[in-house]
Amino acid sequence: MISSLASNSREKEALVMVDEMYEKGLRANEVTFVAVLTACARARLVELGLELFHSLLGEFEVVPIMEHYGCVVDLLGRAGLLSEANEFLWSACKIHGAVKLSHEVGKRLLELQPEHCRRYVVLSNVHTGVERRDGQLKM
Repeated sequence: MISSLASNSREKEALVMVDEMYEKGLRANEVTFVAVLTACARARLVELGLELFHSLLGEFEVVPIMEHYGCVVDLLGRAGLLSEANEFLWSACKIHGAVKLSHEVGKRLLELQPEHCRRYVVLSNVHTGVERRDGQLKM
């Protein structure tokens, strides 16, 4: 229900439902947090969304998955925080070893800003993070 509300312009109702769920002693799982972060993104509740994302592992004992990172990129992007969304996406690619995705993102960013050397450094760091002992990259 939380996901349906969040996806149908009833974001605040979705967040209220999460509160009610906790009042009844129920715990959110990784799927619930995708819906909650989606609601925050659509309602442009950046601070709440970031706070929830950063509390996933600690307070809620939910290990962030790639979908959570995607929701935060959406959250930041919808709020016009494109630079922050970009940095967050690069970090997510590095954490999850998503070399293919980082290449696609990097390619598009380099087309837009070919003189921006930081993009090359970040892409190199993604590769370094997923390099195997034999020197081959995971793809």
